[in-house]
Amino acid sequence: MAHDMRVAGSGSNSNTQSPAPAVVAASTGSSFKFPHYYNYPPMFTLQPNLNTRRAQLDKWTSLVLSYCRHYRIFRLVVAQSGDTSSGSASGPVRVDGDETAAAAAADTDDAAPSIAYYAPNLFHNRTIDRTMSMGEVREVFDDLRRQGRIEVIGASATASLKTTSASSDPFSCYVFWRTPEEWAAAVEAFVDETAQRGSVLTLYELTSGDGTRNSELHGLDPVVLQRALAVLVKRGKAQVFGSEQSLGVKFF
Repeated sequence: MAHDMRVAGSGSNSNTQSPAPAVVAASTGSSFKFPHYYNYPPMFTLQPNLNTRRAQLDKWTSLVLSYCRHYRIFRLVVAQSGDTSSGSASGPVRVDGDETAAAAAADTDDAAPSIAYYAPNLFHNRTIDRTMSMGEVREVFDDLRRQGRIEVIGASATASLKTTSASSDPFSCYVFWRTPEEWAAAVEAFVDETAQRGSVLTLYELTSGDGTRNSELHGLDPVVLQRALAVLVKRGKAQVFGSEQSLGVKFF
């Protein structure tokens, strides 16, 4: 079975009557430009030599973060699919409507308001017909976890992706292509630029309000924002209060 990271049922089968989920390019209409090493077949098999393997992991983790940054993907579902159709769209595929059932095993955080995406071409290069095995994909993401660049949903911060479940099992994670500390700095900069120290803002205002429309905070995933705010709370720069559905934050 190929390990195409794509939502089930989103292929280009002309016989099906059900519509495919929308292909979303997030904040950019341009396709991601893969680095030259993405077309090098040995990259899709992690090598036993430790130095070579380390170099490969560095390239793959950098690629994952760059890809997610380009499409502004904050929550990624990593799963297998048997569909290797060459007609599938490039770019992320949003998990939408009934298609969410395809990722049920990975989506254990149903209360979160995040939008989940698949990345159909990230580990499946159709041009050279190479696909990384799901076990090795897990190793890439485990390296990202150790770096603090992802948070696996439904798993403890110290749990290895290589031991928590079968290598073929899907999982879902938040991707920090900017670290929570970097997002915290962006939030602070926005608060200072808009002279809102001492003010109370809702999480909605910080990510979807008119005041952030031209800032990098606009469209920020609510869960990623909460991780950034936790950094500010720990530093004594903010206080979060209210119910889960209507959280507010005061900046000091």
